Amino acid sequence: MSDDQPIKIIFGTMTGNAEELANDLADKLGEAGLSAEVADAAEYDVTNLKNERKVAIVISTWGEGDPPDDAEDFCFDLYDGKAGELPEMEFSVCSLGDSSYDDFCGCGRKVEESLTKAGAKKILDRVDLDVDFEEGYEEWAVKFVNVLKG
Repeated sequence: MSDDQPIKIIFGTMTGNAEELANDLADKLGEAGLSAEVADAAEYDVTNLKNERKVAIVISTWGEGDPPDDAEDFCFDLYDGKAGELPEMEFSVCSLGDSSYDDFCGCGRKVEESLTKAGAKKILDRVDLDVDFEEGYEEWAVKFVNVLKG
């Protein structure tokens, strides 16, 4: 796979926030001259991760550390190691949650742990964002774009 492969942005959402941010990130990458493709975790098979080189995952946590309903298969397959080994992949996770729950951003944390366990390398550390996520998201997104631009 060549370096001109689009950056994959995978989102998992219940209320639409993660999808909105994923599309915004694609716009930011586009403005920086980088190509990006947005994918819904509901329709993305984790076994395809082995074909990706650079990935951003924007995912919300529901209830006590659970994935959004539509992203359950993606997350549980990832937790179970079904993605296989991912030594070629680099990623960052933007995790949305609600700090009033004990397992704040638990889904994003487990996604990051699963990817790291599969040998993928972090582009940036995961960011855990509370209900007022706009500012933290902007900060993470700008860093993500800048790192990829080199």
